[in-house]
Amino acid sequence: MSVQLSKMPATTEASPINHASRVNRIPLATYRLQLSESFGFEQIRELIPYLQQLGVSDLYLSPLFRARDGSTHGYDVVDHGAIEPAFGGEVELVRMAEETRAAGMGIVLDVVPNHMGINDSGNRYWLDVLENGEGARWAKFFDIDWDAIPQTLKHRVLQPVLGQSFGATLEQGELKVVYFERRLQIEYFDRRFPLAPRTWPAVLELVAARLAEAAHNGVTAGPERRQARIELTELESIIAQLRHLPASEDCSAQALRNRYREQRIARRRLAHLVTKRPRVAEALTAAIEEMNGVVGQPSSFDRLEELLRAQCYRLAYWRVASDEINYRRFFDINELAAIRVEDSQVFEMVHRLVGTLLERGLATGLRIDHPDGLLDPAQYFENLQTLYRRSQPEATRDATGQLYIVAEKILSGSEQLPTDWAVQGATGYEFINLVSQLLVDATGVKAIHAAYEELSGVEETAAEIFYESKKEAASVAMLSEMQMLAARLYRIAQRQRASRDFTLPTLLRALQEVIACLAVYRTYVPPRGWEASEEDHRRIGLAIRWAKRRNPSMSRSLFDFIASVLLLQFPTNLSQEDREAWRHFALKLQQVSGPIAAKGVEDTAFYRFYPLASLNEVGGELDATGIAVEEFHRLMHHRGATWPHGMSASSTHDTKRSEDVRARLHVLSEIPVRWKEAVLLWRQMNRRFLENWDGEPIPDANEEYLIYQTLVGTWPVTPMNDAARETYCQRIVQYMEKALREAKLHTSWMNPSEDYETLVFDFVRKILGPEAAAFQTDLAQFVAEIADAGFVNSLSQVVLKATLPGAPDFYQGTELWDFSLVDPDNRRPVDYATRTAALKELGRRVEGDLSGVATELAAAWPDPRVKLLVTKQSLAARRRHQALFTHGEYIALETTGGLADHLFAFARRDGDDWAITVVPRHFQSLAHGKQNKKAATGWKAEWGDAAVVLPAEIGAAWRCELSGQTVEAAPNGDTLTLAARELFAALPVALLTKTAGTRPAARG
Repeated sequence: MSVQLSKMPATTEASPINHASRVNRIPLATYRLQLSESFGFEQIRELIPYLQQLGVSDLYLSPLFRARDGSTHGYDVVDHGAIEPAFGGEVELVRMAEETRAAGMGIVLDVVPNHMGINDSGNRYWLDVLENGEGARWAKFFDIDWDAIPQTLKHRVLQPVLGQSFGATLEQGELKVVYFERRLQIEYFDRRFPLAPRTWPAVLELVAARLAEAAHNGVTAGPERRQARIELTELESIIAQLRHLPASEDCSAQALRNRYREQRIARRRLAHLVTKRPRVAEALTAAIEEMNGVVGQPSSFDRLEELLRAQCYRLAYWRVASDEINYRRFFDINELAAIRVEDSQVFEMVHRLVGTLLERGLATGLRIDHPDGLLDPAQYFENLQTLYRRSQPEATRDATGQLYIVAEKILSGSEQLPTDWAVQGATGYEFINLVSQLLVDATGVKAIHAAYEELSGVEETAAEIFYESKKEAASVAMLSEMQMLAARLYRIAQRQRASRDFTLPTLLRALQEVIACLAVYRTYVPPRGWEASEEDHRRIGLAIRWAKRRNPSMSRSLFDFIASVLLLQFPTNLSQEDREAWRHFALKLQQVSGPIAAKGVEDTAFYRFYPLASLNEVGGELDATGIAVEEFHRLMHHRGATWPHGMSASSTHDTKRSEDVRARLHVLSEIPVRWKEAVLLWRQMNRRFLENWDGEPIPDANEEYLIYQTLVGTWPVTPMNDAARETYCQRIVQYMEKALREAKLHTSWMNPSEDYETLVFDFVRKILGPEAAAFQTDLAQFVAEIADAGFVNSLSQVVLKATLPGAPDFYQGTELWDFSLVDPDNRRPVDYATRTAALKELGRRVEGDLSGVATELAAAWPDPRVKLLVTKQSLAARRRHQALFTHGEYIALETTGGLADHLFAFARRDGDDWAITVVPRHFQSLAHGKQNKKAATGWKAEWGDAAVVLPAEIGAAWRCELSGQTVEAAPNGDTLTLAARELFAALPVALLTKTAGTRPAARG
């Protein structure tokens, strides 16, 4: 298959922080699409006209490489070199990509370089490792510790796949030898594991014994006897050939060549015997039956147990993984094994198809999943850029700019994206949290925090829960990874007299403490050179100080030793070999600290501590409150100067709540007293539905508090029929199952307590059932009080991400109101028929009468089409003013008047081209404040003398791109002012551009 695609044009300057001076293609707006068996390339192709009309410039696809059977997300890739057949395969991908290019749009691929799915027969690399051990051709593909401390794992890899203990599994006959696809394998229900060819003689000798008996006793005719002896001789030759295969521990090049050559020949010879000689096939069947043992006769399984002991893997109960697994995983998921993409051969295999897609123009950008799991992220991104350059025609290669790449990097606190990464920015988690902090009321958030202990019963502080959750992740979910690290450190310690008395258990405990106290996801001690950065010195030093403070009974010298290793502060007499061991340990710890932080914070702490759940977002802080407008301006100016092309997201496939749920919950920060009163009332109304669990109510107070926040954030503003109510109830139950298990307090994914969960689910069903009609009425009234402010917040988010520095990213379906929760709720099918029809009608009418359409939709508030209109018009403005929004200057604008704090405004400038964005803040308190003598309804409020201040030279005449209205700035001394009451006369948000004839601004 061959297709000729023209190159995408180079559109704009790259961020000055990057090495290349230009980027090949900067998306104006991306749209994330989640591929599935029912939503593949054909369905995406049909959506291209819709997305083009919406204003999207680039499709942003979930992983499309072949994943394990039945995958629901695509991150469990089993073959990076193949397109997922369930999505339509390569043929449909090309058709979709061609139509995308014809529409002038690009495609951003989601690449998964850190790990692979191994629970699938399609992963030939993992099967090769299971069959041939550390001497396998692909052994270096995976991050396996072949020298693990448990003796049962020396030169073996753990396979924690059994549903019960190994002994019980074996004696119940669940493990069976089979001959399948010319290989002897172990079958466990629907899974098969290859048997190492060196161990096949254990089975084949039983076959030979039967053939020998037939040759001597069972065959009377001369020719048939001779044939039986020939068969036996051939089989004995095969057995001898297999016995002489190189040991799996022999990793030399010669051994590798011999091993695969001789295996191939032996398999072919055996297959010929089994296929062509019925007597051999019958004997093999009988031998396998004997090997597999008889249920009820434990000793009959001894031979099979011995065979399994000889393999390059150890089959084990799945719970063993938390203690003894000896391959690095993606987080604590046993079925996802980390790969060593820092190895050039592995990099090539993982990215060969990516390079082909780039070369053929089928992809124009990349999103890189979990770069913190990589040994050397900076080098990895350089390798990607090199791959891209090499994919371009040689004649133009030198002029080729950077490929557009964004990194899924979680930034903690004030942490910045590493400046040596050859990327255009991050995927937008930090943007989500900054916008949330802008929209909430900081004082109200603090009041909610103050009332949280009373409402939830949670006495620990955010800092304590952060520490405890990370330590728990390091001590339970990812204990195996920590034990591997501790074993490495122990070997290092034993080589120096000063550290020789540090025991393995104390090193393990100390490492867990240091990682629990690390404020960021990982550090970046260099794989080359010997100097840790000043920033890493600060971060590691702080973690060490906190670990000492939290553990006064532990030796301070123990922590000092760990710090010296992590920071490469070598003793003067340390050999080069030992120096490399120190650095290798530091690098491996960095690969583990990020997953521990993610498990501890995102997947544990966020489900234990949630005073205001809308601030508990990926990349957020447990103690987050609001942010001052001045600080937000400063951070956006910095973003524009350093990472102007990073994604600006508001919802993603990983967010804990959709943008509209968060937007509504933000409003609670404006009414902390009313919110507390509501929770206390609802708790009283629903007390009769609580159940007793060892003298304690179920759900507990904190879980009940989360339920009420979840209901407030998602409750429909229009009445539900019986079917809709049942669907809604099931969604909340599904969410609570995930929330309870992630919290790991009363139940968990590893040890689910179905009894406890059932009682919580019953509580949810009862408060949403007919017996709790009074509660539901009060809940609906409460939601009605805050819903309008929530909708205003939602529109503000749309305009902000479309106009602030960055490339706006839209998650599938969120162009209309979307009240989804965490996955899998946010991956439900999207009704594109409704969206397509609505956009088509809007597009037809907007061309002739934008002002009339805006007025009509505003009057029908909260018609979901108002969000569609704001999205469409914001993106249309970006397209008309590409240079302005792609790399234009960011300018903070002052607001004035008695209600100035309720306005947020900024300008973008590129030469004489200007745009002004103005959105409300804290709309609930504005609409119901003293200045509004009668509480406002809908989205309108009295703005008094609130205004935005403009430089006098900027010009007075402006047009709102969202509503079509024109506004005139009033002179005010040396400045101009735009009155808020005029800006928000048609819609609650405004995006202004200069009208024709406006005097150009002077370039400062």
